[in-house]
Amino acid sequence: MKTFEKEIQRSYEDFIYIPSIMFKSIGYDILNTPKPRWQDLLMRCYFLIGLGSHYYIIYYMMLRIIQWDTLSGDPVTIVRYAEIFFLSVNSEIKIVTFIYYRNRIRKLCNELGRVFPSENSERRYYNVNSFYWPRVIRYGVYYFCFVVLLVVFAPLVQSTCIYLYQRFTIGSEAKFPYLRAYPMQLSFDAKSPLSYLFAEILEFTSSHFYMTFNIGTDIWMMCLSGQICMHFAHLGRVLTNYSPSYERSSEDCEFLVSVVQKHRQVLSFHKELNDIFGMLLAYNLFTTASTLCCVAFYTIVRGLNLEGVSFLSYFFSCAAQFYMVCYYGQKLIDLSEALPEAAYSQTWFNGSLTYRKLLLIIMLNTGAPVVLSAKGIIIISLDTFKNMMNITYKFFAIVRRLLDD
Repeated sequence: MKTFEKEIQRSYEDFIYIPSIMFKSIGYDILNTPKPRWQDLLMRCYFLIGLGSHYYIIYYMMLRIIQWDTLSGDPVTIVRYAEIFFLSVNSEIKIVTFIYYRNRIRKLCNELGRVFPSENSERRYYNVNSFYWPRVIRYGVYYFCFVVLLVVFAPLVQSTCIYLYQRFTIGSEAKFPYLRAYPMQLSFDAKSPLSYLFAEILEFTSSHFYMTFNIGTDIWMMCLSGQICMHFAHLGRVLTNYSPSYERSSEDCEFLVSVVQKHRQVLSFHKELNDIFGMLLAYNLFTTASTLCCVAFYTIVRGLNLEGVSFLSYFFSCAAQFYMVCYYGQKLIDLSEALPEAAYSQTWFNGSLTYRKLLLIIMLNTGAPVVLSAKGIIIISLDTFKNMMNITYKFFAIVRRLLDD
């Protein structure tokens, strides 16, 4: 007998909970959900603090890059700055894109919510739960958040461990090293306990802000893509399970008209999704590949100390993030391509001649796959992920070879 949990299908609110709560954690509520006045003010304040911290860090990073004397002669520092630079560029593009298109994202989200099945029996027919966030995606998000915290706070932990070790070995001569996640000098000297604590708070709020936009924008794109995938899969099942007959030709043709209307509606959702996130995907591909190469180089040079391990973990989290995007791109391709086969799988030979002609037209018109395209530059799929990882591995192998020589 099925348990109560298995009988209950996920609601639309369950699907949008993860991306929504991620942005709420930085004080940004894209859906404008009702909330108490004090909570709204608190969220706005934290958002402004994160925004200010982020651009404060960005300003001094760009300033130190312009002041080349702080970088010249040290390839490790150059790569460290390059890794932060590419990550910041990726995040900046996502921040600007997400805020610029916030109304269109909200509108698309609401439209998908309106066509989401409302009754539990209807949700079961749509097989809603199979399109809920896969466990690997959820764990990937948790892992990414953990790695961000590790990268930000690893220098603090390492500084504390070094100090305690020195305190144990050399006694009162021990000095706290004041290591930080960001290599650049700020507008103040973070070499005292209070200033170091303030620098850590700045770096945490900045990292929390831009890393939420970094992964949260992709999570929203995957959430909306998953809903579109669900509707494509439902259309495929409806076509496969339908049984036409000569006696009800008019009813059969009306059924095909409803399928065409539903297909056009889903295609309009996809077009809006691609218009919003298309250019973002192009930048995401470039900056992710650049970030992976920089992190790989930095990890090789630093070795397997605490800092190296944290950046190696970050390498895997970046790769996993782009894999999740490619996974949903591939799912869109597979489910949209399956529609002609689904139409052919039904007992179409029992239908009238008019029905069969209309079905053939539908098969021809649904033959082209629906893709997430980076503005026509490249199609986002698992092949894209494979190609990017091949490029990263080749870069990794070349750097390793040069260092060994």
